[in-house]
Amino acid sequence: MNSTLLGLPREIKELIYFDALSHAANKILALPLAPDIKHINSNGVTALAQDVQYLTEFVSSLENGQMLRENLEELQQTISLMESDNHEEFFDISIRNKKYGRVDAINGPMLLEK
Repeated sequence: MNSTLLGLPREIKELIYFDALSHAANKILALPLAPDIKHINSNGVTALAQDVQYLTEFVSSLENGQMLRENLEELQQTISLMESDNHEEFFDISIRNKKYGRVDAINGPMLLEK
């Protein structure tokens, strides 16, 4: 796929990456929210955080990576919330807007319960 992308105009490549990253981020976010997942342990959160870090590093290495990283903000903030020891921050509006502004207001509490 990389060789196919090389021949495409820059705008088309950016659109393909943008759509692919949006799809990947949505699917990764959906994993811990699945109804059959009853509990998420710290090892799972750590592994998910590492995967998201690898994805973020890859996106940063791309041309126009800064713009493409915006697709991953909700995912990164959700992982930060899951890693946080102070879950009460999410329920404080001023802190939530600063640290977790992109985290869905319904999904955040669901993840914290798990």
